[in-house]
Amino acid sequence: DEWTSHCASIFLDFCILAIVCGFVLLVLLIADRFPYGMVCLFAVFHPLWLLALKLMCYGEKDTRTFVSWLSGPLFFISIVIGVAWTAWVFSDPDNQWNIVARMVAAERTGCEPNYENYPECRKEPGSEETCFYVEKNDGKEVLEFPEGCDQSCTNVYDDCHNGFILWVGPVLISMTTFFLSFFCTFLRTEGAREKDVLNFGAVWIFILFAMWVTTSLAGTAAGVTAALAALTLASFVASAMFVAVSFSKEERSQNAAAVFERVREKYGKHLDVARGLFVVTCAPVVLLYLGFSMTNQFVRRIGIFPCSQPPGEEGDIFTTRTRQQVNVMKSWDRAKVYTFAIYWGIGFMIFNVLVSKLTVVFLSWMIEKTAGLGLAAVTAIMCGVGVMMFLLPPVPGVPVYLTLGIVLPAQGHETLGWTGSILYSTGVGLVLKLFSSALQQKGIGQNLSHYVKVRQFVGINSTLMKAMRLVLGKDGLSIPKVSILIGGPDWPTSVLCGIMRLSLLQIILGTIPVVFLIFPTCLSGALLYMASLETDTGNPEFPWAGTVSAITASLTAVVQFSSMIIAIYYLEQTANKRAADIEAIPDDREVKEADDKAAHLKMCYRDATQWDVVPLAAKLLLQTSLGCIITSSYMVQLFSNYCFTPHSLTDSIDDNLEGNISNLFLPLGWVSVGLFCISMILVYLFERWGQQKAHKLANGIVFSASPGETSIDAFSAAEPLLGGFEEAIPASDI
Repeated sequence: DEWTSHCASIFLDFCILAIVCGFVLLVLLIADRFPYGMVCLFAVFHPLWLLALKLMCYGEKDTRTFVSWLSGPLFFISIVIGVAWTAWVFSDPDNQWNIVARMVAAERTGCEPNYENYPECRKEPGSEETCFYVEKNDGKEVLEFPEGCDQSCTNVYDDCHNGFILWVGPVLISMTTFFLSFFCTFLRTEGAREKDVLNFGAVWIFILFAMWVTTSLAGTAAGVTAALAALTLASFVASAMFVAVSFSKEERSQNAAAVFERVREKYGKHLDVARGLFVVTCAPVVLLYLGFSMTNQFVRRIGIFPCSQPPGEEGDIFTTRTRQQVNVMKSWDRAKVYTFAIYWGIGFMIFNVLVSKLTVVFLSWMIEKTAGLGLAAVTAIMCGVGVMMFLLPPVPGVPVYLTLGIVLPAQGHETLGWTGSILYSTGVGLVLKLFSSALQQKGIGQNLSHYVKVRQFVGINSTLMKAMRLVLGKDGLSIPKVSILIGGPDWPTSVLCGIMRLSLLQIILGTIPVVFLIFPTCLSGALLYMASLETDTGNPEFPWAGTVSAITASLTAVVQFSSMIIAIYYLEQTANKRAADIEAIPDDREVKEADDKAAHLKMCYRDATQWDVVPLAAKLLLQTSLGCIITSSYMVQLFSNYCFTPHSLTDSIDDNLEGNISNLFLPLGWVSVGLFCISMILVYLFERWGQQKAHKLANGIVFSASPGETSIDAFSAAEPLLGGFEEAIPASDI
């Protein structure tokens, strides 16, 4: 705001131009290692080009009006790109992604083969050329393996994803354009409407989750997680540009204030959970931001640039704006926020490592061990294993369906045919899901419903649970009911139905449409298996299978997450529009009494863990735990290839992991797991300390939280029971 002079404006523009040019140059220089950088550049510069077009041709029009015009054209272009890419893929077998295309792409992009585990795959000792090669045979590219060159030598290019990124590049560009078209749709209304921003956020989250799960499911999409993460960030930047130019500064401030106020009113009790997520995901970014702020403040103090703003308070290492933001974060209940941040990190590590990685390894072992058995024996084994997997709380159903799609068609395609075996695996998956749901509901959920602690833990008296009871308790089939039973997590949803003592027959009836999720998943598994089949010459028997498996996996993701979004929408609608019906549902008296008793202990725990009264040793425990889980999460997310050996359902443990499951973890992976374990131990110790202090406070026992802090006596501890909590503990002690 201070850079208003002509010279300052020119200097500022020059600095921005230098930063942009440096960024573009960096992306171009590392394009051989990170080819998705070019797609990210498109995502960032596409809106800049559109805004430049507006200045050249529609200078008299309001920017927001111009941006709102772009919705239809951008959507049309995204569809055209997607359709054109699909037509191109299926117009010629050479355009499809398979083992031959992967080898050709690796050579053309200059990817260096990795001979560390395959020294015998060199053409000659000391040569960097592979022993196999690609040649034309009847106008078709095929792989040739001379005598002594094993077909497994293609694994030397396992780390080369450049070709796949280039091959799927048009799809990524189509997605980026599709995002922008949706964003422009929400700018069609006149004036500042915070509802548009909130609606866009919901759609954005849905699309991001769909992208993420599609990548996880598609067998050909291995190794592009970083590409999608980078593309997501670039698309966010592009959307931010549209926001910056579509609203005035006053409108942006009004929108932000309105959104924050709405969130605070509606979700105020759960803001610490969201703050914890912010801490665990953005801590490195925040530290970098603080470093820039310190540098900015230093430059202001030494007075190099006369156009700079005043340095603010004397002796402060941060700028005035950063100091305000730091003070806001310091006003949080830091012990509670840090604890939630650690929980988020632990959940991420459990699902991303223990569930995702180890489940794939176990199921790949099952596929390998059942390869020589008959269809009946394999079906019986997979039913037993499937039920066992469904009874594990964190394991989702999709990997089970995917395994059924691989194993059963592999054994049954000779007798049932490919189509019959895929339908057979779908039927087995449906029966397995319904049987497991019945076990979860009646065997686990209904038995757990006898325990007050369990009903209290799930929040049986909460508005959300009562709204879910209204939706799921309705007889027959309905979109809200089906979407919850399909889109919700398998184990928790079925167990909750048992805890709420809902009709088993009606829940089973509402679960039957899950077949629309099972079928594309089993089809994806079958196509993955078909894509792995090779002829005697080492060439793919079904070259089109890998491409189609990516499309069917996308369909699986769309079905699952569409169900989840619809479920959330209808639950919110039920909570808002059927408030009277929800109020009419009586509270669980035992749970209400337990909640009332626990409320005082919770307040005591909150007071005992206020950051100003927590002793240094306890602070170090929690902060170290937080640092460990953040480091561990970032390691496995950003450096996954250095933490884990890539392993898919169709890989062999003997070949890929040398027969030892522990080889799944590389040295950096063991470090991340170690940090994860340390974090859990330290947060447990902190919570045990806090609970002990809370019990002492609740029982009126005098204690001093830390040297120099005011002790809390029996009268102060008992006064909250008389309704004087606000006066019981001085503000200086909180």
